[in-house]
Amino acid sequence: MSRPRRSEHIREALIQEGIQQISIHGYHGTGIKQILDEVNVPKGSFYNFFASKEAFVAEVIATYSQDLLTQLHEFIEGPGKALSPKRQLETIYEYTLKKIAKTDYQQSCLIGSMSTEVGAESAECRKQLKTATKKWVAFFVNRIEAGQEAGEFRRDVSAESLADVYWAAWEGALIKLQMHKKVQPAKASMALMLNTLMGP
Repeated sequence: MSRPRRSEHIREALIQEGIQQISIHGYHGTGIKQILDEVNVPKGSFYNFFASKEAFVAEVIATYSQDLLTQLHEFIEGPGKALSPKRQLETIYEYTLKKIAKTDYQQSCLIGSMSTEVGAESAECRKQLKTATKKWVAFFVNRIEAGQEAGEFRRDVSAESLADVYWAAWEGALIKLQMHKKVQPAKASMALMLNTLMGP
């Protein structure tokens, strides 16, 4: 099996650093130079990998989304397999809120923040954001359907509709998290969504 070329490693390093920087500083607050400096790559080399900053951020969005989805699937198929669908969702949002708190609330969901910051001005980024959101909602549909079958969630509303509202509630909870700089208000919102509004 051939070894990955050095250029592939550099490209991946740029994307991962982009995820880190953009998650904290946003699209407009992140310069290409600061990413290149962190990865120790000359500025001219950037355009060997990406046509523009917009194209770069679109790939950052795609990679970020796929990486997290992979982690979620590994969780429900591994450590969280014995948990009920409802408890799986609780564990996911509780863990994520704590993880963001550990960054002193600097990082948040890149999909949500990019949607509000560049979704309206970049067709390329908007396309990736829509694709990422569609995949995330599909994951929640799957878990909600399983929860409906287990009697944990209401059945008078489709899993697709509940997943759409759950996703919106999650992004709203993350805004509340940034506003209050406390986990509890955001956690309470998600608990209300999961236990009361989605309850059987």
